[in-house]
Amino acid sequence: MKQAFRVAVIGCGAICGNHIQGLLSAEQQICALCDVDLSQCERIMEKYGLPDLPVYTDYLQLLDAERPDAVHICTPHYLHAEMTVAALERGIHVLCEKPMAISHEQLDRVLAAAKRSTAQLGVCMQNRYEPTILRAKELAQSEGIRAAYGDVVWKRDADYYASGDWRGTWREEGGGVMINQALHTLDLLQWICGMPERVVAHIANDHLPGVIEVEDTAVAHFSCPNGSSFHFFATTACGATFPAHLRFYLNSKKKLHAEASQLILDGEVLFSKSSGDAHGKAVWGAGHTLLISDFYRCIGEGIPFPIHGEEAAKVIRLILAMYGSNGAPISL
Repeated sequence: MKQAFRVAVIGCGAICGNHIQGLLSAEQQICALCDVDLSQCERIMEKYGLPDLPVYTDYLQLLDAERPDAVHICTPHYLHAEMTVAALERGIHVLCEKPMAISHEQLDRVLAAAKRSTAQLGVCMQNRYEPTILRAKELAQSEGIRAAYGDVVWKRDADYYASGDWRGTWREEGGGVMINQALHTLDLLQWICGMPERVVAHIANDHLPGVIEVEDTAVAHFSCPNGSSFHFFATTACGATFPAHLRFYLNSKKKLHAEASQLILDGEVLFSKSSGDAHGKAVWGAGHTLLISDFYRCIGEGIPFPIHGEEAAKVIRLILAMYGSNGAPISL
């Protein structure tokens, strides 16, 4: 029988539904909701058939009044670090949406709090749980990687950025396409290829100047200690949203192409699946349910969750280095 923990969800916006579905699937007890707009809490309870739960507009009041075993943080980016630290300092487990931090200072605070805490910190890098990606990682690492490439080509227009005052700002979103849409794909590249030692990058706001402060387009070249490399392109300036792709040139000279729905090796489809089981936007994938189940399995068994703070910090360091590069090499 699964162990049920008392779990609170902080932030009831778009991504919250993935967490609610994952918690219900993992048979965890949702004990409270928090959002600055209480109508969002009501919407979530109605949509998912939850009982009449305690609701809060102040997350600190929730933490102290409810004393949950764990919290899921689904708020705007700039709030992730402070909320994570507050929960960890109270010995409350945290599963935080990406990004776990948007600056080096935030990152240091979160990692220090995680080190001091008796509770676990997990971060939602749910694409690591996609079956296609797991098979791609196994195959690429078994054959050896000479070079790799990833791309994220999506549409995000002015209406999208108007949906929240925090969006499109350095102070509150922490960046644009890299810290938001492309973080997952870059994380997969470094997870499969290994942490690089250097990056040269360029960022630009080509599509929405005057609408957003942050980048909508980025390109980066990463050099690895073993002499291999991987490269990355991301934009939200496209007129449509395409699936994110990973491509690997293996030491065997075979070419491996991976995306959420299929895996292709030298033109042969090795694996294919429907994305129909995804909650919310299809581009989010269906990995939240698998990740959330594993998070509570790890807590219940008293073992480390694999996507802990130090692991999730890797891609944040890559993105912050890209932002600091401006065409100059940055050591990592």
